[in-house]
Amino acid sequence: MMEYVFAALFPVFLLLLFNRVLFSKFLPLGITILILIFGLDGLHQPLPLQIIAGISTIIGFFLGLKIYKKQKRKVK
Repeated sequence: MMEYVFAALFPVFLLLLFNRVLFSKFLPLGITILILIFGLDGLHQPLPLQIIAGISTIIGFFLGLKIYKKQKRKVK
């Protein structure tokens, strides 16, 4: 049960963190996907866990776009 909570929260956290630090749209997504696949052995996890992590990554990406747009307005 704990791995499902981790799969739901960790990608969102990574995307928001990297988006805040890197000031980029797609680089945080790429870094997060690489960490999930290689760092956490994502391709060998059960399918429901992969689906939850994928949905969480998509949600984190859209939340990260909001941060990116807000930061872009501050810079101008």
